[in-house]
Order: sequence, then C-alpha cells, then structure tokens
Amino acid sequence: MSPKFSFAFIIFAVFVIGLSQSLFTVDEREQAIVLHLGQPKGEIRQPGLHFKIPVVQEVRRFDSRILSVDPPPEQMVISSSQRSADPVVDEGIASGEPIIVDTFARYRIKDPLKFMQTLRTEENANNRIQGIMNEATRAVLGKRTLKDLLSTARPTIMADIRTRVNSQIERDNLGVEIVDIRIVRADLTPELRQSTVKRMVSELIERATETRAKGEERALEIRSTAEKERTVLIAEAEQASQILRGEGDNEAIKTYAEAMGKDPAFYDFIRSLEAYKSSMANGDTRLILSPEGDFFKHFNNAR
Repeated sequence: MSPKFSFAFIIFAVFVIGLSQSLFTVDEREQAIVLHLGQPKGEIRQPGLHFKIPVVQEVRRFDSRILSVDPPPEQMVISSSQRSADPVVDEGIASGEPIIVDTFARYRIKDPLKFMQTLRTEENANNRIQGIMNEATRAVLGKRTLKDLLSTARPTIMADIRTRVNSQIERDNLGVEIVDIRIVRADLTPELRQSTVKRMVSELIERATETRAKGEERALEIRSTAEKERTVLIAEAEQASQILRGEGDNEAIKTYAEAMGKDPAFYDFIRSLEAYKSSMANGDTRLILSPEGDFFKHFNNAR
C-alpha cells in the first residue's frame, strides 16, 4: 500500500468517524437538548437527522410521549361535614376518619430544559410528582365526603387535584405537565369498614323500629276509627229499629182499636187465642187453673 493511499484512507476514516460523531437522529417519540461543554445550546423537538460538534457537544434525549405515575394506595382523611339525607354512606363515616385512596397520573415533559435542570431523570420526576399528588389529593379530599367520591362529583374532584398539582409544578419549574389524574379506588380501611357496617346495621334497626312503631300507631288509629264507626252504625240501627218498632206498635194498637170498635167479642176471642198460644208454646209448661175462670171462658162457651 502506497503512502498516499494510506494517508487518504486515514483521512477518509477520520472523516467518517467525525461525521458519525457529528450526526445524530431524533426519534418521533423523543425530544433532545444539545449541550455545549455542559451548557444547553438548543432544543430539538422535531424528529429527523441533526448535526452537532463532536467532542465539545453532547445530546441529552427525553421522552416526548405521555408518561405514567402510579403511586401505591395511600391512607387519607376524608371529610364528612356535608351530610346527606341517605345515611347508608355518610352516617357511617365520622369526621376525620381515614379511607384508602388509589390514584394514578399521566404526564408529559413540556420543557425538556427545565426538566433536565430540576429533575434530570424520569425516576426523579415520578418521585417528585408522587409527593405533589399526595399533598394535593389530601388537601382536596379533606374538604369532600365519601359520597362525593362515589357520585357524579368525582370528575370534578379529580380535576381539582390535577389543577393543584399543575400549579405546584409550575411554581417549582419542573418542566412537566399533568395530563390526567384518576382516582381508581376509594375504600374504607378494614377497621372503619367494620365500624361502618355496625353503624349501618344499628341505623337500619332504628329506622325499622321507628317504621314499625308508626305502623302500629296507624293500625291502632284505624282500628279505633273503625270501632267508633261500628258503634255509631249500631246505635243508629238500634235507633231506627226502635222507631220502626214504635211505629209498628202504634199501627197495631190502631188496628186493634178499630177491630175492637167494630166487634168487641171477636177481638176478645183473638186476644184469648194469642194468650193460649203464648202460654202453651212450651210443651213442658203446666198450668193449674180453674175451668170456671175467665182464661177458659171460650172453652166453656164451646160446650
């Protein structure tokens, strides 16, 4: 190999190596910062092929996708100052008692330079965001009830937490933005769950006793009203029967008087027959009377 060819080959190799050290690519899932002797030179947010000065410049890459933070469930204190008409949930939670809250967040790196200066790595970012989330969640839930978490107010609560977290991140210049925060689960602690069940049972028993007492009171009222109406109806019926009986007796007296006026003997005979019928209706009745008395005068006349 000639010296010229060797020199040319060396020059070409140096050029290739230098070119390879000068060119770099940024993926569509990435964003990068070029550092010149450790100082930020520029941000690269567009994917493609880019140039840097070898040796004196380096490239720091950061993810441009949505990243997740999934902290472990935390025990938090929830308010119960807002009472509802339904005791099934609220009445079981006394003010200041804890619940278990499980949350997660989605965030993205909005400003890679600030991110590099404050957090540097995604692990540090996750830890920092977890702390801010925990504080914001406690602050928001401290003013809310468990019923709120289980109702249509839940999205509003999550939005409040996200706003608080983003405000704190903005104040700290962390270079990230919370895209979404979700409350996955909100449960009672085992101790509180047991006491809540007892309170719910006690409350339901009390309500059942009250309902039963009201039912018995209502039943007594209905029975009293029915008895009163029955007494009134019987009294009215007896009054009507007395009136009808009196009218009948009056009509009978008139009839008897008319009959007696027309034929006194026939009237006397009819009255005697009625007396015979009344006194001898029972076969066991024994009458000891004189045949010559007025009671048997019609029998004597028959002879």
